[in-house]
Amino acid sequence: MTSTSLNGVASTSTLPPPPVSVAPSNPQLGPEPYFAYPTPTEDQIEDELPPYFESENVALGPLLDRLVRKGYGDLRLLVGEALPSLPAKQRPKHIIDYAKTTRQALLKYLAVLRWKAAADIASVQHSTSALPSTSQTNAHQTTGAASFPTPHSNGDSNDTSPGSFVGKGKAKAQPNDNDSVTVIRGKVTDAKRVQYYFQHQNSQHDSAVLHIRHVTKGIESLRERNPDLLTALSLLTTGTYNRLPTSLTDPYLSKPRLTNSAILKLLKRLNRQIRYRLRCLDYFPPELVVEDIRDGRMYAKGNGWRAEMTVVGFGEGARWWLTGVEWGWKVKEKGTDDPGGSGAETKAKRFEGDERQGILDLANLEVLAPKEVESLSSTDGEVVVETPGGSAEKPKPEDGDVETKEGQTVDAPLVRLYNFLQHLSLSYQLETLFSQAATLSQGKWRGQLIVEMDRTAKTLRIKYWIRPRPAQVQQQQQAAVGRKAPPPGSQGASRAPMVGGILSISLDETSAVQNEVETLLGGLSSGGMKPSERVLNLNLGVKWEIGEIGVGGGLKVGDLMDGSFVKIDPNSLSIEDLLSTATRAHAAHLTRTHTASLLASPRVIQTLLNQPTLRESDDLTLSLPLTLQIPLPSRNRLWSLHIGVSSHNGSIEIEDDGAIGNEARANRVKLATTSVNEGKSRLVDDVGRLTIAIITENMEDQMRLLGWQPTRRLALRSQDLGKADLHPATTIFVPLSSSTTHYFITKVTPNGVAFEALKLIRVTNDTGLGLKLAIGDRTTMDLDKLRARRKGGGERTGSTYEIDNRDLKDLYILCNALVAQTIVEQQLKDRSIPYTQQYPPTSGPGAPRSTSPLAGMVPTICVEVGDLLRGGVKGGGGGAALEVAMPRVCLQIEGWWKGGGCEVVTIVQLRHQPSMTSETGANAGLADERETDCESARAEGITFDPASSIVKFRAKDISRCVPSFLEQWERLSKVIVVAGEVNRLSKLDAFKDVKMLSFDLRKATLSYAKGYNASITYTPNNDSYQVTFFRDTPAPSLAPKADLDGAQDNTHDILAPLLSAKLNELTSSRRERVREGSVGREFVGLLKSTLPVLLVSQDMSKDGWNLVVMSVGGFRLVRDHERRRYALEVTLLPDLEHYLIQDAIAPRGPDAIVDTYTGDLTPIKMEEIVKAVFEKEKTTNASRLGKIPPLVRLDRGKSLMCEVGRVETVLRGMGKELDKSIGASRREDIKVE
Repeated sequence: MTSTSLNGVASTSTLPPPPVSVAPSNPQLGPEPYFAYPTPTEDQIEDELPPYFESENVALGPLLDRLVRKGYGDLRLLVGEALPSLPAKQRPKHIIDYAKTTRQALLKYLAVLRWKAAADIASVQHSTSALPSTSQTNAHQTTGAASFPTPHSNGDSNDTSPGSFVGKGKAKAQPNDNDSVTVIRGKVTDAKRVQYYFQHQNSQHDSAVLHIRHVTKGIESLRERNPDLLTALSLLTTGTYNRLPTSLTDPYLSKPRLTNSAILKLLKRLNRQIRYRLRCLDYFPPELVVEDIRDGRMYAKGNGWRAEMTVVGFGEGARWWLTGVEWGWKVKEKGTDDPGGSGAETKAKRFEGDERQGILDLANLEVLAPKEVESLSSTDGEVVVETPGGSAEKPKPEDGDVETKEGQTVDAPLVRLYNFLQHLSLSYQLETLFSQAATLSQGKWRGQLIVEMDRTAKTLRIKYWIRPRPAQVQQQQQAAVGRKAPPPGSQGASRAPMVGGILSISLDETSAVQNEVETLLGGLSSGGMKPSERVLNLNLGVKWEIGEIGVGGGLKVGDLMDGSFVKIDPNSLSIEDLLSTATRAHAAHLTRTHTASLLASPRVIQTLLNQPTLRESDDLTLSLPLTLQIPLPSRNRLWSLHIGVSSHNGSIEIEDDGAIGNEARANRVKLATTSVNEGKSRLVDDVGRLTIAIITENMEDQMRLLGWQPTRRLALRSQDLGKADLHPATTIFVPLSSSTTHYFITKVTPNGVAFEALKLIRVTNDTGLGLKLAIGDRTTMDLDKLRARRKGGGERTGSTYEIDNRDLKDLYILCNALVAQTIVEQQLKDRSIPYTQQYPPTSGPGAPRSTSPLAGMVPTICVEVGDLLRGGVKGGGGGAALEVAMPRVCLQIEGWWKGGGCEVVTIVQLRHQPSMTSETGANAGLADERETDCESARAEGITFDPASSIVKFRAKDISRCVPSFLEQWERLSKVIVVAGEVNRLSKLDAFKDVKMLSFDLRKATLSYAKGYNASITYTPNNDSYQVTFFRDTPAPSLAPKADLDGAQDNTHDILAPLLSAKLNELTSSRRERVREGSVGREFVGLLKSTLPVLLVSQDMSKDGWNLVVMSVGGFRLVRDHERRRYALEVTLLPDLEHYLIQDAIAPRGPDAIVDTYTGDLTPIKMEEIVKAVFEKEKTTNASRLGKIPPLVRLDRGKSLMCEVGRVETVLRGMGKELDKSIGASRREDIKVE
């Protein structure tokens, strides 16, 4: 088989015989012989196709991000702004439009994404090693989604391009061994690479065609030379052609190199030639200054520029040649604080590149080129024609005459160069100023600057303070017959915007006359020669003209201002400085004009403590060069109004130092400024209103700092406030803490600040339906009187509009206290209760110790207890409560000195002081309980001082202080009565052991036996008493452990509910026959009488007896033995001194009913038990005269009545006898043994 290399050379291997028929090497081509070439390999194809990088693709990520952001932004706009302002019927339409638009955008993006995924699946390779073959590459590729059909795709994978790397083709960099190269593969990328390849081939074909056409045209012009004998001889003899022009041979002939000495000689010769021409040949203008001549060049300086020149040639045809130029002026650089500024020093502009070459060509070829000059000699009138080389053709002088150019007109190339560079420098400066002005008009001066450039006239016009012309009202008037309508163009011309001024900067020649000395020195330096051209004294002139907005103070439209101080500085070229200087001077002049009326107005001056002053500012960053500073009354710091004309827009600006951070104040100043500039109001009126408003706002802020809540409006009609002279602009309402219908008023008047107390009342509406608020009583608060009461105080100092916090707070506190006093007195008046006011003395023991001027200004209200309580206690049963109180009750207003809500304290002193024992170790356990009770009482605002027997009722709601006291006194009187009865009982012999342990108006704690205590608590919710029992806690060091374990157990705990009900029953009875103290006697007696039974029941429980409570005075002792139950009935008799003991199974009552509450009972042999006990106790059964014996047998010996003192012994004896009768004692004894 034949193998062929890439270059078509056969290999050295043995060649087999050729086949019979050979198919075309490329199957895509036909069988023609000129298509029979080897098919290129994959590497060759990859070398020819240009690479396609990932960066050439268009990323879909930013598109999706923009789509999401737009959808989110539209949704926020829809929900936050559009939908809330639309009615409910129109909201669905906007929501559907938003959803439709967003959905369409998403579908478009999805279509592009699906096409991309179907048409081109990127295959990225990141390996620098050799790539596998196409078959291997395709074998590892995954079949993508169905793609659009292409000429070379028949259902195969999308990735049909071979793996490739950048750097295999021509003029392509080889990849780095360490860096991976990302190559994008796919159908679309392959198509792009093929497209780039054919585009490159097409460009090469086009270039080849152009070159062939050019060669064809050149060949047509060539002609064959005629036979030349000389040329032939020269070629034969010398071997070259020696008759070529020098211009063609010199560039190809080597020249000797210049040595350093030759170069120095040449430079020195040039320096001498330049000096010679300056001194003897050429006219040198005096305005041109030679700085130095060195290195074959002349360094000259003009007005704002520097030039480098030399001389070309040394003969008569020598001429000047410009080699370099730079500007001497500088543009002002922006500072580091300005946007885009670097703060670096600006250097002079030096031309380079094409710009430099263009200037040099223009100067050398046109300006410095020699020109013919025709002039008449001043000596003999001969016509002298100077040639461009500088020589003059005239008759030669005779021998002995000296040739001179004195009086002749000579060519002046240096003058032309000076005028050219001077004009060019000023033109550059004018263009620089124009670019700066254009930048300003689009920057900080946007909307306030119009820049116009007339390059023909070399004039720059800058119009500042632009303001649209007011609209003209079109009046429809019937035109007269025969009158022509005004041309439409005339109306448009009058609609041009108004300007404050115009700065015109023009390039022109000055008309300054040169003095005689300068003329003489110039003639001497020129040697009497007359130049063919004169020096033009060009400069940039500034003209300042007044516009329509800038009139005032004697200035009219079209007047020219003095422009002596408005000059252009070449060393710091800045149109901003020029504009700032002009506008600031103009604004300062207008400020003096507008503020003259303010300085002469008494309306503004009378409210001020300090006089207004005019202040100038040199700070260019401030827009007000001159301001009228009007000091405002302020307590903490000096606030001022600054009024001036802005140099930025020519409008009057009013600035307030205190408006920083105060939006309402800033808006008020802004509205006043707008009103003045639009001519709707006068400056004097607006400043006066602003001053009053600022003073009012300062007072309002001062009140807020004190913690108050001031307001400008009330729930009243505007006409009602206007009638009462309570305008919101000058009046501040502060609600008082003591009442919701009273306000503390602060009014700003022309004479100062006034204070009042205002009450709102409810009146019938004008329509007769419902009520409305109206202005009621108004009380003036005298600040001077309050200051006079202050120790060391004097008259008011400073402005009448400046109020100290101390004075303002004292006035508010006094107003709040007086309102509280009025409310309390009104409650007494409504109940027809007489009262008196008692003020503290100014000196002596009762004088107030406080140094505040408010001390002693709020009185104490005194009321007789009979007048206060008789009409207040319900039911008419308050006689006992009246007798326990002293005859006088005082109502004191407290908390008013804090400035917040006031409280009313009603002070009642009890007639009798409760006698209570001291807290020893036996009753120390009551401390915590009493502390808890005191806290609960204090929570209701009731405090009691046992030492002075003073009860204080504190009412936080002063509007109900009197009825609240009456209700509380009605509840507490019941506890007070209980305490009084306990004190009376303790004085009786039968109740000597009864003692009052504690008393806190809600609970009375007493001791009814040694170590046994009871607490009586009144519950106002259900108007009842609740009795609890406890025992004293002995000291740990004095009591054994067993006593400590059961120290808190009181045997009366099982009777607590019954005893509480009994007490409520006793207190609820209103029988008049119940004598005084009977309730306490009966209840305490019940406690003392039931205690022995409860104690003995505890001892008998050890022998098997159980106690069953039948009633508050009835008990049953139950004994179970051998499945039988025995019970003794123990009943307290109504005299509370005797007990009746009988068998529980015995029938009772007229119906002889047997009580089976404790179950089936076994009869007891009561005759034997009663007889045995009676016989045992008869030795002590000595009856006293006139009294019932201690033991009495009843019911034929079946019942036994005994006194309370012997019930314990009797019950123990009966228990033992019963045990003997039923045969339980022997076993008990054995058990005990």
